[in-house]
Amino acid sequence: GAFFAGNVGAEHAVFEQGASAGNVGNEKVAAQKTANPVALLLSSAMMLRHLQFPAFADRLEVAVEKVILEGKYRTKDLGGTSTTQEVVDAVIDALD
Repeated sequence: GAFFAGNVGAEHAVFEQGASAGNVGNEKVAAQKTANPVALLLSSAMMLRHLQFPAFADRLEVAVEKVILEGKYRTKDLGGTSTTQEVVDAVIDALD
């Protein structure tokens, strides 16, 4: 599954996909453009929520969930054949 995290301090916050998301340090995945963008997208939603944009965060999370559940656009690690960009484009198209 997608692993993502946020580290929030008094003055700074960092949101990122976790190393166990399967993309980090995997040059083959990067070269083939088949990295799974879900963890990065969900950490972006976490950042939007932290920045007090909950409606935007909700829209992004719903779009990601819709694309994954539909199953048409999935990267190899999720049993599909889509590229990173195809998944991202599908999520953008799914934004309400």
